[in-house]
Formats: sequence, C-alpha cells, structure tokens
Amino acid sequence: MNGPELPDSVEESEASQLLGELLKRAEGGGATVVTRHGEPIAAIVSMQDYEAAESVIDEALAARTYDDDGGRYSMAEVFGDESSEGGR
Repeated sequence: MNGPELPDSVEESEASQLLGELLKRAEGGGATVVTRHGEPIAAIVSMQDYEAAESVIDEALAARTYDDDGGRYSMAEVFGDESSEGGR
C-alpha cells in the first residue's frame, strides 16, 4: 500500500471503503478486525489462515465430548481454559 498504514481494526462503516486494501493485507498474511460501535464482529483473514484456524477448531471439538443439547460453547470451554470467561 502506498498510502498511510492500515489500522489493525476498522469500523464496519469504514470497511467497504478500505476493502481492497484490507483484502490485499489478508492475502499477504495480515488480519484486520471489523468492529461495530467499537465491538469486534468479524475478522478479514486469508483463506489459508481461515482454513488453518477452522482445522484446529475442528480437531479440538472432535477431541472433546459434549452432550449435544443445542447450546453454544465459548472458546474457553472448547479449549478447556477455565481461567477465561466460561458459560453459555
């Protein structure tokens, strides 16, 4: 990019204006968090990084046993990190 450096996170309302540059960053291995009113809602990452993360999550889920009550689990619960926020 020839202009100013991209921020690590952008508001949803700004993302469309920067999308081309954000995609170039992702393609090069970088990531950008998209926020809404300052709260993270998504991340723009390369497909390679997305697939790697998806694979790690799938492996972690396959290694755990849960009663499927249709509930959602936090990342702390999935990865067994009891020091992090828990609960559903």
